[in-house]
Amino acid sequence: MTSLAVRLMEIDDTQLEEFIELWIERASQQYHRVERIGAANDKGRDVIGFLSPSRHEGLWHLYQCKRKTRGGKLGKGEGLAELGKVFFHYCQGAYKTLPDKYVFVAPRGIVGSLMDLINNPTTLRTALIDGWDEHCASSITRRQTTPLSPEIRAAIDGFDFSKVEHLTAPMLVKDKAAGPALSKVLGLMPDEAPSGSAPITIQAEEAVYVDQLRQVYGQATGSAFVTADDVLADADHGEHFRDQRTRFFEAASFKRFHRDNTAPGALGTFEDDVYHGVIEVHRDRHETLLRRVDAVMKHASILPASLIGRSVRVPVKQGMCHHLANDGRLKWAP
Repeated sequence: MTSLAVRLMEIDDTQLEEFIELWIERASQQYHRVERIGAANDKGRDVIGFLSPSRHEGLWHLYQCKRKTRGGKLGKGEGLAELGKVFFHYCQGAYKTLPDKYVFVAPRGIVGSLMDLINNPTTLRTALIDGWDEHCASSITRRQTTPLSPEIRAAIDGFDFSKVEHLTAPMLVKDKAAGPALSKVLGLMPDEAPSGSAPITIQAEEAVYVDQLRQVYGQATGSAFVTADDVLADADHGEHFRDQRTRFFEAASFKRFHRDNTAPGALGTFEDDVYHGVIEVHRDRHETLLRRVDAVMKHASILPASLIGRSVRVPVKQGMCHHLANDGRLKWAP
């Protein structure tokens, strides 16, 4: 078992629910909305993924977080009790449809008897009905005993128990989409982003800042360049332009990597740090537009901006300035 999985087993209930919320937002693009409810009156729901605006009147997935302390696994009785809550609250009208998928999130695992029931869905239905009085009747609400009413029995009989699944810590940490959630909840240091390289031909994603630089080089030369390719072929400015494109794609690779592997919001904070670190230099008076670009690049190279405590390579910080130009926050030309 990896050390990361062990750390995931040690987080508290609130952190586990936060992790699942962040993870399913990243892992599945199918959800219209993700909502964390987990509380004393959650009606059997910790984290929900709604598949449509209809929410509880349409398809939805339920992630029930069951963190066991002292090395314990989720037991059969507790698992059946949690399932019982869903059918009870459904029959009470808390939600108009039953979940299309029900997932036990048990970082420390589940006991063998519960595993056998989940892997044999028809036996899970039978166990829930037969074990209702023992496991569910007195645990669904504190105020009263909840008998297996005809309505609850009908709901259980009509449910497809193949929709019940489970997830453990070792299973979760293997999912690449879990990276940002693990980074935020466990406070992990992100890895080093891979380097980027500029394609030979100009790409659509760089069109805005490239066209601005085309104007910058035209001002410096005193003769307008018609296309970016004309700049690349220029003896005086071609190499300088290639350096800027390399920096842009270094930053593009950096952004793609950290969107997938770093806590939500961290990348935006880094971009803001770069912006505020260079904007005063950008606003200074400069002899030419090209001198302004060079001054900003020089200042960006020495910025102390970091991402969650990890220093960032010089070309990435410089390239981020071109991304800011691309986004309209920091323009190279009018």
